[in-house]
Amino acid sequence: MRETIDFGIDLGTTNSAIAVAEDDGVRVIKNNDGWDFTPSAVWVPKEGVIHVGRRARERTESDPDNAYAEFKLEMGAAGAGRLFERTGITLTPEELSAEVLKSLRQDAAHEYGHQPEAAVITVPASFALNQNNATSSAAALAGLGEHCPLVQEPTAAAIAYGVQDTSDSAHWMVFDLGGGTFDAALMSKRDGELQLIQHAGDPYLGGKLIDWALVDDLLAPAVRRDLGLGDFSRNNRRRWRKNFAKLKLEAENAKIALSRAGSVEISTDLDDGSGGTEPFEFTLTRGALDDLALPFYTRAIRLCRDALAQSSLRPDHIDRLLLVGGATLSPGLRELLADPVEGPGIRLDHSQDPTTVVARGAAVFARTVRLPKKPHRAAPGEFAIQLHYPAQSVDTTGIPVSGKVSSGGAVDWARFTVTLSNPDGRPPFRGPSTELGTDGSFYTEVAIDADARSRFTVELTDNSGTRRNLAGDTFSITHAAVVPGDAVLTGTLGIGKADGTFDPLLRKGTTLPAQVTKPYRTTIPLRRTQPDAVIRIPLLEGERRRADRNTRVGLLEIRPRDIRIDLPAQSEVEVTFEIQASNREVLVTADIPLLEQQFEASINRSELLAPEHSELVDRLHDLEQRAHLLQDQAEEIHSEQARTRLEDLSDQKTIPQLRKEVDAAAVDTGAAVTSDRRIRDVEAQLDDIEEAIEIPGLQRELWDLLSACEDIVEQVGGGPSDRRELQSMRDRASSLGDDATPADLRRLIKRAGEFHVELLRRTDQWEYAVFHALVEMRDEMYSRAQADAAILEGRRAVAAGDRRALAGVNERLRRLLPPGAAEEAERLSGGIN
Repeated sequence: MRETIDFGIDLGTTNSAIAVAEDDGVRVIKNNDGWDFTPSAVWVPKEGVIHVGRRARERTESDPDNAYAEFKLEMGAAGAGRLFERTGITLTPEELSAEVLKSLRQDAAHEYGHQPEAAVITVPASFALNQNNATSSAAALAGLGEHCPLVQEPTAAAIAYGVQDTSDSAHWMVFDLGGGTFDAALMSKRDGELQLIQHAGDPYLGGKLIDWALVDDLLAPAVRRDLGLGDFSRNNRRRWRKNFAKLKLEAENAKIALSRAGSVEISTDLDDGSGGTEPFEFTLTRGALDDLALPFYTRAIRLCRDALAQSSLRPDHIDRLLLVGGATLSPGLRELLADPVEGPGIRLDHSQDPTTVVARGAAVFARTVRLPKKPHRAAPGEFAIQLHYPAQSVDTTGIPVSGKVSSGGAVDWARFTVTLSNPDGRPPFRGPSTELGTDGSFYTEVAIDADARSRFTVELTDNSGTRRNLAGDTFSITHAAVVPGDAVLTGTLGIGKADGTFDPLLRKGTTLPAQVTKPYRTTIPLRRTQPDAVIRIPLLEGERRRADRNTRVGLLEIRPRDIRIDLPAQSEVEVTFEIQASNREVLVTADIPLLEQQFEASINRSELLAPEHSELVDRLHDLEQRAHLLQDQAEEIHSEQARTRLEDLSDQKTIPQLRKEVDAAAVDTGAAVTSDRRIRDVEAQLDDIEEAIEIPGLQRELWDLLSACEDIVEQVGGGPSDRRELQSMRDRASSLGDDATPADLRRLIKRAGEFHVELLRRTDQWEYAVFHALVEMRDEMYSRAQADAAILEGRRAVAAGDRRALAGVNERLRRLLPPGAAEEAERLSGGIN
């Protein structure tokens, strides 16, 4: 009987696989077709009949209205259901994924006589929390439990490689390019423990994009030319749905064939739009494929470099680049990765099958996770035990085991001891007699056999030496060459604040499980007489300073109907984020001390909404215009940093590729989700470019302001404290250097401006500076006629050098301004004219 989960599943975009860990190693379970993997496709030909795998994948070409694939990319997206027209049923991506999982469970049942009750399922490290939750939902629908353990794909792959590795210490980079996602993960192996150091990834970068690039850039234009179909394009896919389904499958098969051949012939019959068919032939070469795939490869390599840079590591610090995912079989990609200039230049390791390595690693991981068991309940006069121990260990001695003995009645536990033994060990093991604590608890250590599973029995003995029956008295621990380290967070979690900024609470790289609490203040009052008022706390995941550039993974709302008394503005709110290690489940609570109430929000998978196509078109148009404007600005001010970043966007063909995704979003929910994420990414990149353009001007403004302060200090004979303050700001300005951000510079400019105002107040120039600032605000004054009259009088006072009269004019002008504007005028008077 199994004590650990043992089964691992790679739930992939294109293909999925299931593997099992046994005492003699790990192996992939073949499906009914004799394959190591099952295509992630579902076909519903009639009511009550569902096919998964090869037959379904083939039907995406011949029956695209009733067969679907590549739905993993839409996991966690609201409204992303697929309609099966023949039966009229609609299945969500979670339900479709559940059918794939059911098929894999059935493959295991064919071999073992029963379906696995649990399995470890892999997810991309770049998956957002919504997508992880959606994967857990799919597992529950497939009968794998409500709290199915999830492990990240790069970690699973590294475990599979690590089992075969004999080194004591190593650094690896996992290059995982699958059908729909990409992960670059830096892993360390030390004393048999694997730990994720750093990660960079893209949940919408994979082989699917290369397939569609082949269709859009090569095959579709050839169809338009050869068959005379002028309107043949992906955004007109409703008319040409079957044709595009055929071309997509042909492109995928050709891409695979080009891993072994220099060219391949594509030949298929296409609908001519008039009820007939026309033959279509095309010769695809490896060189043409590599040219089209290069922007996607380049994007993946840049993410590898990002992971290295964030870890302060160089390529020569990394021992091997582990290749994972079917796309890494491409010779062109492998040549690029091995190139020390164009690629990471890290020694490639493709000793494992890239299509099944994740499933095998998941199975090894599953060997470390115990199957959930119901606790034994002891009847009066009987005894039961609950044990805590590692399922696997890289050590053979000093393995910790703790537990607690219980009984159905009152017991004096001081009268009892426990002894742990393994008579079949090599050599046999018998531990010391351990006395129980007053609550029946104990702690001890055991030794296990190398490269084997050791089975132990717990003996409960009373003070007369009589051994008592004990329910749940056996357990086993397996010695392993490698075990996974602590799970870590691969995306920063936080909230969006009212000022539009992102405030991180749990940083990327945090060891899981984790919990953090941080106080905030409300910005508006909540009155029960105003039922439409609401305090919204967006729950975000990402690394960008602007809240709207990150992914919203949930929302916590507090409304007047939820509170017992009115809540004034600036009330304290304590926000707590808590995240579990195994399934990445997140709980967010907002505690309001004044109300003595707590509000909860869990991450909601339906928060990830696929935007409308028209919205995407508008956003792309704005993005393109902004990119052109920034290009002009970068050239105008000769910002090398901005120009370099714009060239990177151009080299990766980011915006042209985005145009294709947005076109496809008209008829493809998956493309809409991809486009939304990609647009936000490019917007964030343009934010960085905009900052790079702003920085030189802000630096000039800062140094001009500091020079003006220095002039006044010299004029008025500033004291030691003035000189210290000025020197402190100069030192700070110098220390920022090339790493300065606009926010850093603006903070220092504000500080210098306030100091400048303070210095001006001590001079005879103060009233003149205030007058000029008030003149600039003339259009904001209540009475233009009174303002003009006062300004005319002020100019006469300036010409006469009459400061007393000018002070009176300034006071009259202040009274003509709206509340708060007068203070702004005095602040502006500290600027440089």
